[in-house]
Amino acid sequence: MPECIYCGKNENEVSFNGREHVIPRLMGSFENSPILKDCVCDNCNSKVFNSLETKFKEDTEEGVCCQMFNLQNSCQIRIKGNNIKTNFSPGLGDDFFNEMFPFLKIENNSWKAFLLPQIKIKRYGNDGYLVLLIDELKKLNQKKFSDIKKLLVGVQSKDVSIFVGCDRDANDDPLKEAVDILKKLGIDYKEGRRKFVPIDKNESSKQFKVSMDCTVGAETGRIISKIAFNYFSYCAIKDNRAGILFHSNFSKIKSYIIGELDLPIKQVIINLGSEPIIFDEKVVNTRFVGHTIIFNEENGNLISKISFLGKRIYTVVLGLIPDELKRSDFGCGHLFNPVNKKIYQLTQDPKKWDSGLTAGFGLYKRL
Repeated sequence: MPECIYCGKNENEVSFNGREHVIPRLMGSFENSPILKDCVCDNCNSKVFNSLETKFKEDTEEGVCCQMFNLQNSCQIRIKGNNIKTNFSPGLGDDFFNEMFPFLKIENNSWKAFLLPQIKIKRYGNDGYLVLLIDELKKLNQKKFSDIKKLLVGVQSKDVSIFVGCDRDANDDPLKEAVDILKKLGIDYKEGRRKFVPIDKNESSKQFKVSMDCTVGAETGRIISKIAFNYFSYCAIKDNRAGILFHSNFSKIKSYIIGELDLPIKQVIINLGSEPIIFDEKVVNTRFVGHTIIFNEENGNLISKISFLGKRIYTVVLGLIPDELKRSDFGCGHLFNPVNKKIYQLTQDPKKWDSGLTAGFGLYKRL
């Protein structure tokens, strides 16, 4: 009988129609992406985790970076601004253009910033903002367009800015198109000032500067712990040891994840650092643009280390390690690459290096 690994309820009490992605979809899609089925109930999945993932997406540095890659090809970018403050400078010589939201892509193994035609709406979540991508808006069907329109009810013209590529003298059709879209969205847009900056595509001296100041709060701790426990759970299920997920040693972290227990963030995320997880990163002294997650034993605890898009590394304590897991080869790790959508296993077993073996998940595949 299906039983939820988080709340402990079975199919007589809750439904199990949905699927829980080990790595949230906002972080990209992957070939053979690991999914938990019939072990996370619809209540935990939809009512608890969906809102947590939305807050992570809109109000953390990693979430904003995922949106800068626009891994879901979304028509909208949402920044809440409660726990994170962003600052962008495209080097165009006017602070007005600093309000543009930049996007990222990988070229020659490095990040490149570029700009897309966009409408920026201030005061989303009081201190945040909403960015609508004009080209993506034009692709929406009527229902999805109506959903965006409902979201924008009450937006005033003074809180709207439009950034598009136009010819100052000959052609302002892109600007007119954006204004027309705003009217269809129910916003009575009244044009204020126009500013123009000539952009030379061959200009290489300008640098796009991005800075973010983010506080790691309880909700961030919960979603990161959820991803860590999801990954551990998937490995346990693949090893036919799903019963270990209901061990009493993990009761506290699961109650914390679903919001039944409040814990100081330092008891959950015991370290926030920048020391690379992957040996190859240490050798070349650079971080890979991917999501890295591992678990192993440390000081008697089951710990997980997680990094998103090659940024800071969270060390999460999931609980005391049960005696039956105490083996020298206990542990597992993978790199999820959102650029080529592949998953790479991390292992110290030379026989598996460059072997072409499918990335494996299990409890005893220690790094």
